[in-house]
Amino acid sequence: MTEAVDQLTVLSEHLRSGDFEVLRSALADEYFGCTPGPDDPRAAERIADFVGALKDALPDLTASLDQIEERSDGTLDAMLTVRGTHEGTLFGAPGSGDTIEWTTPVTFRRIGDRFAVRIAEMPTPQRVALIRQLRLVNPADEMDKPPRNPVAMPEFLLRLVFTGEAGDRPCSHLDQIQVTEPATDTCHDCVDAGDIWPVLRMCLICGYVGCCDTSKNRHMAQHYHETGHPIFRSIHRDEGWIWCYADDAFFEKSTLTRR
Repeated sequence: MTEAVDQLTVLSEHLRSGDFEVLRSALADEYFGCTPGPDDPRAAERIADFVGALKDALPDLTASLDQIEERSDGTLDAMLTVRGTHEGTLFGAPGSGDTIEWTTPVTFRRIGDRFAVRIAEMPTPQRVALIRQLRLVNPADEMDKPPRNPVAMPEFLLRLVFTGEAGDRPCSHLDQIQVTEPATDTCHDCVDAGDIWPVLRMCLICGYVGCCDTSKNRHMAQHYHETGHPIFRSIHRDEGWIWCYADDAFFEKSTLTRR
């Protein structure tokens, strides 16, 4: 067993006991695919803060790393299992009393004596299913309807759901942004068809407002395919996160203020 595998085995023992503060010293400041800028939050702090919020809502939260294997390139694969009882409010979603359990593959990269981590490649619907257990999104058969709960998910969590990574992916379309604030809070194409929508998105190139990809009509996706405009922002509640269809890249709202 290598030193890196030993370290992850010890980390798993802490997580099994419910000790998640260990993440602040076990995880690297760097993200798996990139290094944060001088003013950007550190990966270890963001992950530890997110898990802390999760533990507040699931007081008996534990986790484990199993099937730890080191590749020839030095990265390590493992299966992460998270368990707990959803008793408290989480990002606006009320506690359900349900026992929650997720198992997902993760990949680690050693940086010095710490690790960068990402959720291994898996279809986005599987990641959505994980947060559906916490009632952060509607049941599968209600995804095309407005949200049941007034949930305000952290952008960091959305990034993990959409990409499986904590850091930015490369994107060649940020310099195409022309419009940053919406002129309407309505999907007019849905109104014309007599339909409703869950949440709205706005094209950052021309300002078109359309319904999201879980809606019945997916008007923002249609707009992309018809115009080639790949980059949009959320205009649901106070959200402002950005998604690029072409590069499968997620950016936080602060990206707009830094331009």
